[in-house]
Amino acid sequence: MRYRRNRQGGRYAMTGRQRVMYRLCLLGVLIAVVAFTAVYWYFELKSRIPDEITLFQDRVENIDFGIPFTQVRVRQTDAEATRVSIDHAKKVDGHIRFSMAGPLSVTAQNCGSLQGEVRLFGWLPCKKIRIDIRKGTKVMPAGRAVGLYIHADGVMVLGTGRIAAAHGEEQTPAYNKLQTGDYIYAVNGQKVATIRDVSRLVQKNGAKQMILSVKRDSGRIQVKLTPVRAADGSYQIGVWLREDTEGIGTLTFVTPENQFAALGHGITDADTDLLIRLQNGGLYPAGIDHVVKGKNGTPGQLAGYVQLGKENRLGEIDNNTSLGITGQITNKAYQYQEDKACEAACKQDVRKGKAVIRCQLDDQVKEYEVEIEKINLSSKDNKGMEIHVTDPELLEKAGGIVQGMSGAPIIQNGKCIGAVTHVFVRDVTRGYATFLENML
Repeated sequence: MRYRRNRQGGRYAMTGRQRVMYRLCLLGVLIAVVAFTAVYWYFELKSRIPDEITLFQDRVENIDFGIPFTQVRVRQTDAEATRVSIDHAKKVDGHIRFSMAGPLSVTAQNCGSLQGEVRLFGWLPCKKIRIDIRKGTKVMPAGRAVGLYIHADGVMVLGTGRIAAAHGEEQTPAYNKLQTGDYIYAVNGQKVATIRDVSRLVQKNGAKQMILSVKRDSGRIQVKLTPVRAADGSYQIGVWLREDTEGIGTLTFVTPENQFAALGHGITDADTDLLIRLQNGGLYPAGIDHVVKGKNGTPGQLAGYVQLGKENRLGEIDNNTSLGITGQITNKAYQYQEDKACEAACKQDVRKGKAVIRCQLDDQVKEYEVEIEKINLSSKDNKGMEIHVTDPELLEKAGGIVQGMSGAPIIQNGKCIGAVTHVFVRDVTRGYATFLENML
């Protein structure tokens, strides 16, 4: 700020106009700071509010979201249909209203769904919320290592390439026609399940134009292309293909109906990182030979073997989703046992603090201590919790979380709350876990 000076070099005080301008500037800065803080606080609060809340029928749920200044409104008719009871709730204008600021005791007698709206201070619309009431269930946490064999729904395209043609030029017949993640399920109307099937039909077709039936995203398309005669005399279409996939993971739990869930994340192609379209698949026994110990920057892995063969099949894999694989257990030794079961937890049951994970590092399944450090109730993926391995034995054997441990069930306060899904590459003692309700 500039001042007027007198003849002796001293300076005068600001003029009235300058004072007003100075104060207006300060006021503007203050308003901007307050506005930024309010907007930041609004979106931060909004991110803490889950999009969905799951409740189990006929079970008392003690919920403490700890989100101040928030009120939920649900239609009274929906609440009556599900016969839901919420502590400290009020009936106003055909709605049931309750606060998310403090602990609540909630029960519901009927399965169903409630649509609600979260409002700040009871009047400012903030977010839509869905409350689902499901039939209560128990699960048998497993933790066993299992082999997974996936038959893809067609032959997967990894990418396209160049062909050295018989006359010396390079050609790319599939370029801009097929793309990574496509699944070829028929060639000239004949179904294919293996790379050998595709190759045989390409050779049979020769240099004529051919039609590939392709699954792309959620649709089906027909792709026309002409094979090229390569330098070795064979006909090629210039694509990299993959068919079946196998590996080792951890069985998370089995339900009373002998439905199982495993991994906590989907089975993806190693080269494309795309979720594999499942035609069918099987679950098989696996043994762990040794553990490649992880270190920061280089995650370890469970090294072992899978006992394939129809006589060894433990169950059928029915679904492969981003939240894990599911299917039916058929082998009696792996089926549900009531004396080994515990309650399935909702995400609001999870608390920061001690828990255990159950996994197999040799020929036995054991429990190891972990610390739940962060909980994100609004998470829509398989990274709703951050865990830290604290068990000295697990740290000594594996260094922390290793590949193949995905799906290891997490148990806290006598309930199965989720499963391990990812390791932090920069700190292998830490990783992500998904909520159990995502896998049910």
